[in-house]
Amino acid sequence: MRFIYLPIFILVTIGNSFLLAQSTTGFSISGTISDESGEPMMATVLIHELGTGTAADQNGKFTLRNLNPGNYHLHVSHLGYKSLTKTVSIQNNDVRLDWQMEPSAITLQSLTIEANPFKNGPVEQSQTIDVIDRDFIERNNSGTFSNALEKLPGISTINTGVGISKPVIRGMSSNRIQVNDRGIKQEGQQWGADHGLEIDPFDVDRVEIVKGPASLIYGSDGMSGVINISPAPIPHDGEIKGHLINSYQTNNNMRSHSAMVEGNENGFIYKGRLTFQDYQDYRVPADEFTYAGYVLPVYENRLKNTAGKERHFSLMTGIRKKWGKSTITLSRFGQQAGIFTGAVGIPNSYNLQHNGDYGNIELPNQDNSHVKVISNTTIQLNQNWLEIDLGYQRNERQEQSLPHAHGISSSQEGNLALGLYLNTYTANLRFNHHISNKEQAIIGFQSSLMDNQFDGFEFLLPQFKSQSAGFFYFHEYRLKDNFILNAGLRVDVAKHQIDAHSQPTYNNGEATGNEVLRNPDIDRSYANLSGATGFSWIVNNKSNLKLNLGSSYRVPSPIELATNGIHHGNFRHELGNPNLNSERSFQSDLNFTYSQRNLLIGFSPYLAYYSGYIYLSPTAKFSTLPGAGTLWEYRQNNAIFSGGEVKIQWAILPNLQTSIAGEFVNSQNLDTSLPLPLTPPASVLFGLDWELPYKNQWLPASNMFIEYRQVAAQNRVDRNERVTEGYVLLEAGLGLEFAMARQIFKFRISGKNLLNSYYFNHMSRYRLLNLPEQGRNINVSLKIPIQIKNQ
Repeated sequence: MRFIYLPIFILVTIGNSFLLAQSTTGFSISGTISDESGEPMMATVLIHELGTGTAADQNGKFTLRNLNPGNYHLHVSHLGYKSLTKTVSIQNNDVRLDWQMEPSAITLQSLTIEANPFKNGPVEQSQTIDVIDRDFIERNNSGTFSNALEKLPGISTINTGVGISKPVIRGMSSNRIQVNDRGIKQEGQQWGADHGLEIDPFDVDRVEIVKGPASLIYGSDGMSGVINISPAPIPHDGEIKGHLINSYQTNNNMRSHSAMVEGNENGFIYKGRLTFQDYQDYRVPADEFTYAGYVLPVYENRLKNTAGKERHFSLMTGIRKKWGKSTITLSRFGQQAGIFTGAVGIPNSYNLQHNGDYGNIELPNQDNSHVKVISNTTIQLNQNWLEIDLGYQRNERQEQSLPHAHGISSSQEGNLALGLYLNTYTANLRFNHHISNKEQAIIGFQSSLMDNQFDGFEFLLPQFKSQSAGFFYFHEYRLKDNFILNAGLRVDVAKHQIDAHSQPTYNNGEATGNEVLRNPDIDRSYANLSGATGFSWIVNNKSNLKLNLGSSYRVPSPIELATNGIHHGNFRHELGNPNLNSERSFQSDLNFTYSQRNLLIGFSPYLAYYSGYIYLSPTAKFSTLPGAGTLWEYRQNNAIFSGGEVKIQWAILPNLQTSIAGEFVNSQNLDTSLPLPLTPPASVLFGLDWELPYKNQWLPASNMFIEYRQVAAQNRVDRNERVTEGYVLLEAGLGLEFAMARQIFKFRISGKNLLNSYYFNHMSRYRLLNLPEQGRNINVSLKIPIQIKNQ
């Protein structure tokens, strides 16, 4: 499980492939790209497996040189045209191609899928997949990566203030969503609703969201969906470039600065990024709130101690040769954020008066650090490709608080209420086997080892070790040119070893000398079999119908088995259940897409049955622990999730585009006949995007947008869960791209919650304190692309 054999295997394989590459004469793929009328196009051509490509010249001609014999997946893209994905086979001679691209005014049609298992196009996949790029993320930047995804139907977030958020796909989050960064599953403390996703929002170039059952390819936590974060294509040989991004948000005076540089010198590639973010206490449209029967003030409309600061960096280096590519990435996410003063302790002891420094981070607060070392290697083996991803992660989460707020007069740990330290080792191996022009298969192996330690005067998550390993086989068969079938099976084993823990008891803040057993020793092993099948029917060049059926599973996490303590970030006492079994689901997803030059319509209904669904439910009991509130218990019942998403994009004019994105989730506990807790309400987002016609050499591009979101009331709640009223949000913005002294500048100004609406987000953690969401917020950003060296 320490994966000693894998580095040796990698070195041997790379060595053999390198020798093979040296003895083989390089071949080329060349051709022309034009539109329907035959006019040449300067489109971009990317080889997926090598992560590099080229751009066609003004005559539409391109050449990709120095390639080994084998199969390559080429992605062709150009703004204003549907993307193309072609599989090209090189035998013992050069390949010549001529392509025509179909015009499309729909922005999403120009994006291709990169992280899917077979590297083919979006229509070949049987699952519902959304793709966004860096421009989308920068336009919707709210300070966190997760919040940028909320514009997609079926995606929402769980927020704790404005600096901490995590994604929700179709009503599920935490351990039911898998986030992969450069092929490695992100492992932090994602079980906690107040634990954000430790991803630098500026260090994301491309995101693919797989909705529905994805456990077959990605593992247990892919039960409701997967978020794949992919790196940008490798720069062209001899190119060095970068950018500077500066932004400011008015609501909490957030100042963000990020700098990046990357290059490629004769196949030696590198990239570095440094990000700083600082923000003050944020403003809400309220001057008081009610908590536990107390009416408490919100001075100057600011929530005290919600300020924070972030320091992130990433470094990547590697090589790209004829045999493939290999990179290693070192990154660190660092965040220190205050926890609203009213979130910990007894209400009548709160001191909510500001001291004049809105950027001061006081107690209680949290300090999060996430270090990752990721190795990605892709090796060509004749007609096949071998992919190897190795990762090490160190997640440190420290919650600082005054002991007396927890019913303790003093502590040898000082102010460290809770410290969680998680080490994770991950190894993934995939062999992409090309069988014929109609068939291809993937054989994959995944394994991980997690070691968690804890510290502090509070207890929440015990010390544990978890081991898991999985083996899968996935097969794709092209029955006809327009009908693609896929199916696969997966076998997994997992083991949790959780240590017992006893906690001292206190009376009036003083230790009694006695201890209480908070959780016993737990040693559980699991084995699961899962599978999936589906098809994609390309009805014609405008319509595509997909169906995906899957049976997934999820192993209960250590927190679900063994927690027994106050989770102050969630304002509740959480109690685990050591007898929980694996979840089992049976899921179906249907997707229909109709697209033409100026119209895109997509509809994605789904239905899933869960046997032994694990969830945290509020009880009618109050905790006996000092400073605690309601007792929440982990339970297991059968449940059904159903719902769907719809998206419509219509280019009314070539430069005027409107969009509608709607979503609905319905959950039902079959044992209690009640909804499951924390189900997001239905919502619809209307958007209008106008590309301004005023263009010249000084102002090459500009656009305006306006968005209106209507969120329904959430009246379908679990027992002892509060309902949430509906609300309306308005957002608008302006983007300008202008040139000065041959330097391009990209300026954006946008406003969120422009009506300064007073509303409660059903998924927000501060809703439990009757605290409204952030008020009006204006975001101003300036991006400066820098071309240091051309090829």
